[in-house]
Amino acid sequence: MKIRNKWKFVVAILVLLSASYLAHPVYLKALGYFLIVSDTLVKSDAIVVLDGDYPRDERLLHALQLWRSGYAPKVILSAKLAEWQTVEDYPSWRHAKKLKVLPEDSLLVAIHTADSTKEEVQILRRFLNEQGFSSVIVVTSNYHTRRAKKIFVEQWKDTGLNVRVSAAPSAQFHPDDWWRHRADSRTFFFEFSKTFWYAIAE
Repeated sequence: MKIRNKWKFVVAILVLLSASYLAHPVYLKALGYFLIVSDTLVKSDAIVVLDGDYPRDERLLHALQLWRSGYAPKVILSAKLAEWQTVEDYPSWRHAKKLKVLPEDSLLVAIHTADSTKEEVQILRRFLNEQGFSSVIVVTSNYHTRRAKKIFVEQWKDTGLNVRVSAAPSAQFHPDDWWRHRADSRTFFFEFSKTFWYAIAE
């Protein structure tokens, strides 16, 4: 009787492991999409492109699509620059100028030396207040949107600033099958750990 019960237990474990393996695309895909937040967009004062976009400028190109669609009259590039650098040294600014899509007065640059998204958000709050903007669409890479949205909401609470987040497609992260690609897997685990750390420690 004991041997029979042991075999039942072993069979149950094997069935569970097999089911888990067969279902892994479902829950891994769900984890991929967990990182992505993309709000319903409305017309706003400006579109803010978070830093860290180069060399592909995927965030910038997504922001330009939104600008062309009439969601906001201004595009703001969040640019981390050293003290000796100027706007002209920022790759996304140079790319935007080469495209010759935005009028001169529609492209703004918020220069900072922030070391984290949290610091970047705090600096952007001051910049937007100085510019008199009250509503923005924040553009960042798809995998970065959940953490970014949480930081914006917490840091801009009770400020009167309204924020909506739009996810830019990323060549570094494909949520449907991220676990099949080394670069995507690296992006997932790096961002997931940062999201988890921010939730419990900051």
